[in-house]
Amino acid sequence: MNGMQVKYTELFTLSVEQLFYTNKVCKQYKADPVTDITFVPTPESRGIMSSMDLLFKPTPVNGGFTILANISGQTTGGNDLLRFAAKKGNKLTFLVLLKNPELLNFNELPVQTAADHLYYFSNSVVDAAATRNNLHLSKAATGAAEPDTIKTSNAAYKFHSATPVAPGTAIIKHLLSGANLGEKNIITQGGASDVLFDLTPLPSGICQLWINHVQEDEFYFPGNISTGPLFGVVEISLSALLDANYRIIEADRSLTPERPQYKIRLVNRPTIWRYTLSLQPNSPLFLEMAGMSPADKAAFLNQLNIVSNDTNIHFHRTTTTDTAIEMVSDNALALQENYYSASSATHDTLSLTLKKYIGDPAKEAVVRASLPYPATGAIDTANAPFIYSDIFLTL
Repeated sequence: MNGMQVKYTELFTLSVEQLFYTNKVCKQYKADPVTDITFVPTPESRGIMSSMDLLFKPTPVNGGFTILANISGQTTGGNDLLRFAAKKGNKLTFLVLLKNPELLNFNELPVQTAADHLYYFSNSVVDAAATRNNLHLSKAATGAAEPDTIKTSNAAYKFHSATPVAPGTAIIKHLLSGANLGEKNIITQGGASDVLFDLTPLPSGICQLWINHVQEDEFYFPGNISTGPLFGVVEISLSALLDANYRIIEADRSLTPERPQYKIRLVNRPTIWRYTLSLQPNSPLFLEMAGMSPADKAAFLNQLNIVSNDTNIHFHRTTTTDTAIEMVSDNALALQENYYSASSATHDTLSLTLKKYIGDPAKEAVVRASLPYPATGAIDTANAPFIYSDIFLTL
């Protein structure tokens, strides 16, 4: 009995690179990787994948996923052909769900993002220098940042204009499909107008508001999906009109041998490390300073500091009381899963030690060795752009 042979090949891949982690993907693991982000195809995209016989395969080892395509036949040049062609305007949309909220702390992302904003990544990037095996989906090749955020709107879109808007002069443009939508209503009072739209007929995607042929606003319309706790969305266009390096499918529905490998890159955040040393009344350091004259105490504090086996890392004392001493790093230090001395030829683990009588060979001594590194559960953004990581120690 003869059966139909079905063959699948890679259509494209998407990975997440996080420089915070040693393996650049996720927490160190022995069995299965546990990623910080999950990608979920929207219902609209599942419908497109079903009609084109595309398969969605999560790939935790690189933090992302692979899309496989049903192919049938080849071009005269030997390139695979899709069994089912993409239709005009087809795109695949994936919800980006955040599993580890600490990602927002240890990655260099905006410290405050409005509730109606999310991260938007797409393959409509124009970057001729990007190679097929490293195609950034963020606006900048360096990684995701504030420009990759966009505000969202539900189906009831409203725009306030400080000047009157005449009927028929306002339209919503849906960028990917090219669809235009006129206003539902305009309310004008006191020389200003509120322009109202019903976006229900539109698919999800980036939209622009134009009034009198001038762009006034841009936003993302999520369609019938909830933007609740979303971190972001990824839109992958299947258009043959994309630039060659970002293009997935050629105009003749063929696939070039080198498949696009898209990437979302998250750069680890530099923070100023701030150690607060609480001195208990019975601690050796407290008792030692209590018996000193003001002059001796000042000299003692000038020789008390945190030292490192990395020649690039230095600390200085900021505030001192009888019960607390605060020391901060001279420069912001990049947060990492594991820390190593950048100046060590043998790649030694970063060592931080609180010492006293520094510079006096006869008296120099360790107060506390192996000081802890900052936790990533919280960062202090009150003095942004100066961002602090706090470490509290009791001596």
